[in-house]
Amino acid sequence: MRVIVEGNMTRSCRSSIFKLGLPCLAIVVIIILYVIISTKQDLLYTSESVGLFDDLNYLRKNGITNNLSAVNLDNMDADQLLLTMHSYLDNTDVICQRKLRMGKVGDGGWEICDDPKVRPQQPCVIYSFGINYDFSFDDDAARLYGCHVYSFDPSMENMKTSDRSDHVHFYKIGLSGATLIAQNGWSLYTFSDLRSLLGHQNVTIDIIKMDIENWEWETIPQMISTEQLVSPRQFLLEYHVSSTEKSYLLPRLKAIQAVEKAGFRKFYVHKNEHCMTLLSHFPIERTECYEVHYLKG
Repeated sequence: MRVIVEGNMTRSCRSSIFKLGLPCLAIVVIIILYVIISTKQDLLYTSESVGLFDDLNYLRKNGITNNLSAVNLDNMDADQLLLTMHSYLDNTDVICQRKLRMGKVGDGGWEICDDPKVRPQQPCVIYSFGINYDFSFDDDAARLYGCHVYSFDPSMENMKTSDRSDHVHFYKIGLSGATLIAQNGWSLYTFSDLRSLLGHQNVTIDIIKMDIENWEWETIPQMISTEQLVSPRQFLLEYHVSSTEKSYLLPRLKAIQAVEKAGFRKFYVHKNEHCMTLLSHFPIERTECYEVHYLKG
């Protein structure tokens, strides 16, 4: 009888140990799997961090932020041009002690530097290109500084050339590198021909604001070659950058370089959130539309 009892007890103990061992084994397996997964995640995170750090170092080495006038752009490859384009347009050169927002806080508004040497003083003239039915910048600048603001936009179909107020004058014409009638019927003028049309050949233009949806790349070289940027003390414009090819970037970066050579320095830049994009070798999101505010430095 004792043997039978001892045999039953032995089998009972083994059964208990087996029952207890299964949960323990499951726990051990779970721990091992957790360690394996955590290790893989750490390795992935480390690999991603190293990649971003490499991009950041590459950006620092190849993306120029200022003094573009001293750079020989022809010696740059496509990557260097791309990184310089986005680095330069996203960084300022000088400090404006007091910026005043004219127009909407969001899209449509622009900053004017109110520092004594560059602020508009009556009698003053402001040219505003690209309205898109939003006169908030024009109205505020006219009201605050007492300037005559000339507003231009050929795309506003239900608008006619007219005086919006005593100080805001709308013209349904646009800006280009040549004076012509576009295929869509728009009347486009060079900056110098437009001044002649208005009888402003000898009038000082204090501020130029320009948002003309890629037409700036034709317009700026013509303005530079005819010395139209000599008198303005502030130049506010949106640059549109939509390609990564060297043949696209080089002439556009040369146009930006020419603006700097004309004496303009960036006092404020804003990335338009409606044009965000990702670029190779750039560790953070970029925009294809930079609102750049210059003053004559």
